[in-house]
Amino acid sequence: MKNVINYEEELKKDRRIINVRKEDAEEGFKDDVEVYSIRYISGIYEVEGYALFPKNKNGLLDGLIYNRGGNREFGAIKKKIRMCKLAKAGYAVLASQYRGNCGGTGKEDFGGDDVYDVINLIDITLDLSFVNSKGVYMVGGSRGGMMTYRACSIDKRIIAGVVYSGLADCIDMYYSREDAMKKVFHELVGGSPNECLEEFKKRSAVYWAEKINAPILICHGTADWRVRVEQAYKMADELKKANKTYKLIIYENAEHSLEGTTWLEDAIEWLRQY
Repeated sequence: MKNVINYEEELKKDRRIINVRKEDAEEGFKDDVEVYSIRYISGIYEVEGYALFPKNKNGLLDGLIYNRGGNREFGAIKKKIRMCKLAKAGYAVLASQYRGNCGGTGKEDFGGDDVYDVINLIDITLDLSFVNSKGVYMVGGSRGGMMTYRACSIDKRIIAGVVYSGLADCIDMYYSREDAMKKVFHELVGGSPNECLEEFKKRSAVYWAEKINAPILICHGTADWRVRVEQAYKMADELKKANKTYKLIIYENAEHSLEGTTWLEDAIEWLRQY
């Protein structure tokens, strides 16, 4: 059975997408998902990313933005199993490597202006002829959780979001992590919390939960040493104080990857409510 939609040709119609290359889906998904690497325009930068779509689907797809974790090349999207699972579930999934990474131009700033690489991807997603124009869903892990919170505070087109193992308090991370992580903040954010407090707060959703526009599912493991589970509890408390729609799921003994948990199934169930 052939696809009704030629995804590659549809991607190439958008002038903001300057390169499209078909790739193999991960093992176990080759019959279900089409994968493309893309290079797109975000402001004055050229940014690398991915687009994944379910095969043999009729009608409009719901758009979903997936936000990767890490910084620079660490945490860059290579294996795409999570995105393949989301595409197989019926979503048009687009993801950014963020500016300056994996051959893209510019330099990322760890949740600063590079959040617009995510927001510009929303524009591209909603302009695809086969995507429902009502809005997009968003899923982000670790640093991608920070990007998700920031995007949800800026762009009202996000219908619902999921944050797993998500960074919600950069100040807490700075003081609780090792020197290597402190170095990341110095190189990409500009210093320590004492030196640039407002930049840290700008990236920390616990300080502005009232600005979050979308319903949020927070998934976190109690054994996460990269982003302490206390951040998830604190973010949930702040969303509750702000009278926002949210749900918190804690996975006992789960580490940062949440491997072995049902977080992705829980995420899809949450998104389908909206």
